[in-house]
Amino acid sequence: MLQASRRGESLVELLIALLILEIAGAGALAAALTVERLGRHAARGAADDATRWQAYRAGEMTSACVLAPAPDTVPLTFLATPDRPALVTEQRCGR
Repeated sequence: MLQASRRGESLVELLIALLILEIAGAGALAAALTVERLGRHAARGAADDATRWQAYRAGEMTSACVLAPAPDTVPLTFLATPDRPALVTEQRCGR
């Protein structure tokens, strides 16, 4: 009786390997797109933070704040942006 050779891969094995590679590739692509989206969100948030910090520093340097006769706190409100919520804080003025 002749015995069939078992060398090599079958078509089913190759199809399963291809399916696994496709699933891994789709997962990697989804992860890369998520990282890119989060990076853009973080960059816009950092720009909002820088703008808020500049406004805070500008408020500290106004003559009304610098020349205040007594130490005082002044409310400072930053409006909400698509990447940051509204923020209400206080700014110290005077000496």
